[in-house]
Amino acid sequence: MRFIHVSVMISCLALSACATLVPPTEDVAEPAPKLIETLPEDIGSFEYQGYRYFEDSSNGYTIRYVNPQKRRLADVYVYPVATQNADLDHEDLVMGSTRATIQAIAGAVKQGIYDNFNLVGAATQARGFRTVARVEATYLSDNLASYTLVYQTEYDGTLLKIRVTMPDNESNRTSHEWDSFADTMFNKIVVELDQQQAAKPVKKHKIKTETKT
Repeated sequence: MRFIHVSVMISCLALSACATLVPPTEDVAEPAPKLIETLPEDIGSFEYQGYRYFEDSSNGYTIRYVNPQKRRLADVYVYPVATQNADLDHEDLVMGSTRATIQAIAGAVKQGIYDNFNLVGAATQARGFRTVARVEATYLSDNLASYTLVYQTEYDGTLLKIRVTMPDNESNRTSHEWDSFADTMFNKIVVELDQQQAAKPVKKHKIKTETKT
């Protein structure tokens, strides 16, 4: 995927970092999201590991793919647009949620969880009727150099985010696999969301009739 670099996003995100994620575990108390059934076990060098619902009432959830040998993680977030943001257009939702994602985890830097945070770049790409935001950064965690990318978009009231994290090295920085993974995942989720929407029963409206006298 080709992305257009945007300095505005870089300035908004430059003081923030990327959050630590607890590995998803499948919640036996709730049925798996319907999306899980449609996703492949493997995408590129990643294999499916599990899912986890958010600990709130949003019905949002995280899906994790991993590559243990290469120490790579890919976390996929699927969650509804907040009610107070429902009137925002697609572009504002994507840019706003991307800024909020990074800003929300800036506390990790202040708490000393990460060191040497560096924003490598930020960009957007138009994918037909969708805008995809892409942020890449490096940081130290437990004295290990890490490279992370965050992709974010929105579709029909659902926010979609992917975070890919791996060791920081030249091979990982120059690989196109992460963009391909995000593109594949976003496309599969959008198809499933369309199918779920089409499967919903159509509300029948009562037709008023006039009785002539």
